[in-house]
Amino acid sequence: MSLPASARFSRLPVAWVLGLLVGCMSEPCTVMAQEGNAPVLRLRPSHTLQEAIPDEVRKLSPTYIQSDRLSGQTDVRTELEGHVVIRRGNLLLKADKVDYDQVEDLAKARGNVTINTSGNVYQGPALDLHLDAFEGFFSQPTYQLLKNKAYGKAERIDFVDSAHTVMHKADFTTCQRKPGPSWLPDWLFKADKITLDTDRNVGVAEGASLYFKEVPILPVPSIDFPLNEERKSGFLPPTLGVDNIGGLEYTQPYYVNLAPNRDLTFFPTYWSQRGLRVGTEFRYLESQSAAAPFGGEARVDYMEKDMLRGERRWGLMFKHTGLIDPSLAGGTLGLNLNFNRVSDDNYWKDFSMVNNSGVQRLLSSDAGLNWTDGIFSTSLRAQKWQTLQDLADTTNRITPPFDRVPQFIARMQRSNVAGFDFSIQGDLTRFESNRDYECANSSPSNYCAPNANRSVASLQVSRPMVNALGYLTPKVQVNSRSYQFDGGLPNSPLYDGHMGQTSASVSVPTFSLDAGTTLERDHRLFGRAWRQTLEPRAFYVYTPYRDQNYLPNYDSGSNSFNFASVFTENAFGGSDRISDSKLLTLGAVSRFLDPDTGAEGARFGLAQRLRMQEQRVVIPGDASAKAGISDILGGATLNLSRSWALDSTIQYNPKTDNFMRRMVGGRYSPGSYRVINAAYRSQNNDDGSPSSRQVDIGWQWPLHDLWGGQDEALGEGRGLGEGRWYSVARMNFSPLDNKVVESIIGFEYDAGCWVSRVVAERLQVTDGLARQRLLFQLEFVGFSRLGTNALGSLRSNVPRYQPLRQNSMMPSRFGNYD
Repeated sequence: MSLPASARFSRLPVAWVLGLLVGCMSEPCTVMAQEGNAPVLRLRPSHTLQEAIPDEVRKLSPTYIQSDRLSGQTDVRTELEGHVVIRRGNLLLKADKVDYDQVEDLAKARGNVTINTSGNVYQGPALDLHLDAFEGFFSQPTYQLLKNKAYGKAERIDFVDSAHTVMHKADFTTCQRKPGPSWLPDWLFKADKITLDTDRNVGVAEGASLYFKEVPILPVPSIDFPLNEERKSGFLPPTLGVDNIGGLEYTQPYYVNLAPNRDLTFFPTYWSQRGLRVGTEFRYLESQSAAAPFGGEARVDYMEKDMLRGERRWGLMFKHTGLIDPSLAGGTLGLNLNFNRVSDDNYWKDFSMVNNSGVQRLLSSDAGLNWTDGIFSTSLRAQKWQTLQDLADTTNRITPPFDRVPQFIARMQRSNVAGFDFSIQGDLTRFESNRDYECANSSPSNYCAPNANRSVASLQVSRPMVNALGYLTPKVQVNSRSYQFDGGLPNSPLYDGHMGQTSASVSVPTFSLDAGTTLERDHRLFGRAWRQTLEPRAFYVYTPYRDQNYLPNYDSGSNSFNFASVFTENAFGGSDRISDSKLLTLGAVSRFLDPDTGAEGARFGLAQRLRMQEQRVVIPGDASAKAGISDILGGATLNLSRSWALDSTIQYNPKTDNFMRRMVGGRYSPGSYRVINAAYRSQNNDDGSPSSRQVDIGWQWPLHDLWGGQDEALGEGRGLGEGRWYSVARMNFSPLDNKVVESIIGFEYDAGCWVSRVVAERLQVTDGLARQRLLFQLEFVGFSRLGTNALGSLRSNVPRYQPLRQNSMMPSRFGNYD
């Protein structure tokens, strides 16, 4: 039995078709074509579309078929011919002819066969497939994968199930085909066998070779590769490089995906002039939705023998932060750990460019427990420092900071209690440090401070008063501290009257008054409507003098003179110095706001202090602040358009007509992959002579702009079109020394399916020592990267750099829906 070609079943469930067949076999019947009087079947929108359909759900989904002719035997066998279409869940099958064995659930498709499963498309002459199990094979197919837009061909493809596919004698590329019979992809990955696991988004190739420009560049017996940007276990692409100290560098990372929230990376590195260094990094992260979220990382680097130093080298790093108990005594209990140690004092110079982050000369290791309920908070902390001294330079040694072993802090803070805000804080700290060299070479102005116990108590009460006219906030503070010294204070003539004492205490009261208001007006500027504000502010502070200069300084330092510190009561940070002050600070800010969105288009600010008496409390080695007017602080920020942004700050001394500090920076970014950053910084001495000058400029720019080339609208993260060159750089120049201090200069070429990068990098480690490297990277889009980590260098050093061919969204199967 057969039906005429004009009778076509459109999107009908299999049960309907079989029922119709039974009726037509028993007695004559009329089949109504869709083009006739049959009701039109209409698709209805669904709000529950699933990106991934589970196998058990897909097997229960109805099957829809369409063909020119249909024949067969009920519940046994069905033959479909002519424009055959079969749909079930996320599976689409098209062919010229399909024989469907209902007992075996086996479909044999022949002629122009196409399968679209979750957006992955396979085409070929013949297919045998068990529909429910999605098990079968495809002969001589071509394919296209959704997630990385890769495609290729194979002698045969075996479908193990809906998530596992095996390709035999297959090739693989992401280069889009161009017109012409002689076209070949720029890069091609060939393998005897490729296994795809879409559940884990992993591909495994055996007997493989990577070809670039028809030249084999990477033969590998077996390799894993990702089908998207998700993490997977296996060898990562090796990195190659060369620098002026270590020589030729080769790193072969191996990544282990231990769990969705834990991973481990091994990265042995060989330097031709240094030897072998083994590194390991472990990371873990508990979800923020967990009852007690936490996360951290640990890194170990080990070199048995550094041929340049002739000794063993190692470095350790461990960080952890998170909650232990989210509901302890009505509050939350957290734990923070930070451990850093290296083998020797020269480590910071020799490994300054590891991970593009550098190694500091002061390494802190600390552990802290903290608890808070929003009003009360406590913390217990222990901190130790490792100071890396430059052994060859005895004039620029670092004074080792004091360890805190331990420190306990308790604080209570309340707001709006009968209109008052108040806080009480206590701090108990044990300070210890090994300063043998500093003690042996101490001077009266910077003596060797003894180890000590210090207790600090501070009380703060304020009464904010806010209304439509503005605000007025009077505040009273009392800071008290006492010391117990080990062995007494040093016997120095500078501290006559305090020689040898083993304890000391001091209490300092402070009164401040902060007042300001905000005035607004509507204004037009550059053809745009703005809301301009004028926000004057006055800040008065009085702190009487209490003798503190004879006391050791364990953790205090002078605050920089800027807009953040000019309206504060204390000129110092830390607890060992409370500045005596009688001063009035006046300032004003004017902003231009978009009246519709509130976005800030411009900001201008000025501030200056009037000091009514000389400040006598100082940090050892610093000069006291004289009475009179201070330098003028000025600043301006402009964001009048999306393309332009300007930022500037000045510190001007009106007495000497001297600009003590100047910073002018700007950014021009008219579109994607186009940005120019520039900044000029200068600092003068008190006599007006220049202390430092810096010019910092960086950019990312497409070179086709030079000859008037046009961009292609490819979307975010996909570049500006194939065949484009980009210049990327950042340079720091010192006009005083007339030399480039640091530089990163590179070029990128975007070929569409591959990107090449070459970067020349020169980073300053210390005076007279710079590290230079040449980085080259070849990225096969959607597959892998080879070479050195040039991309990491550009990301770390070039502000607002945008990587090429970095899609921000995972492709959906509905984007390739047929």
